[in-house]
Amino acid sequence: MAEGKTRAAKAALEFVKDGMEIGLGSGSTAAEFIRLLGARAKTRKWKLSCVPTSEDSRTLALKAGLTVVALDEVRKLDLAVDGADAVDPNLNMIKGGGGCHAREKVVAYAAKKFVCIVDESKMKKSLDNYPVPVEVLPFAAAHAAKSIEKTWAAKAVLRRGGGKVGPLVTDNGNYILDATFKRVGSPCELERELNCIPGVVANGVFSLKRPILIIGKKKGAEMRA
Repeated sequence: MAEGKTRAAKAALEFVKDGMEIGLGSGSTAAEFIRLLGARAKTRKWKLSCVPTSEDSRTLALKAGLTVVALDEVRKLDLAVDGADAVDPNLNMIKGGGGCHAREKVVAYAAKKFVCIVDESKMKKSLDNYPVPVEVLPFAAAHAAKSIEKTWAAKAVLRRGGGKVGPLVTDNGNYILDATFKRVGSPCELERELNCIPGVVANGVFSLKRPILIIGKKKGAEMRA
């Protein structure tokens, strides 16, 4: 699995050129890309501007020697590179296991090109019964959970903080509901409809921007678009 992540991350480097403004995703596979990107930028003396999608990614990017900027400091995002938790055959995906999907979605959808890097374990036959993270305002958490359960007969559970008392709090100061749908149906419709619930900030369904998908395998990497 670790080898697959590394192979996918290495393949994604081929999309990077000197002078680019790049969105950096979050999670273990994105972290591998950040590490490799820093090494290549140093070797080739590239000048890159990088927009991280989490505090963890920001720390990793700085440690790798990359120039970190805010989203409002870039003219355009040439490229965004991120991982995923689950990807279906039509390249619809679920992200947000690390609680960073709101910023990840802003950056991925704003970028000219979105490259998603995964290992083979993330490929699924469908997104049914896979938890969809839904970031919500703390004030609206209970209301949003009830709306999700009533509308879709789904299960919506407030995510707890790892090793801490109380709910997990995102970098944006919000809570996360993990919503499980027995049947997703149309990922595009689900993504749009979840966003219509008052108090929802962003959901983890990524279906409205088709990515370039790189799957790291035991031998090499496969690209789909």
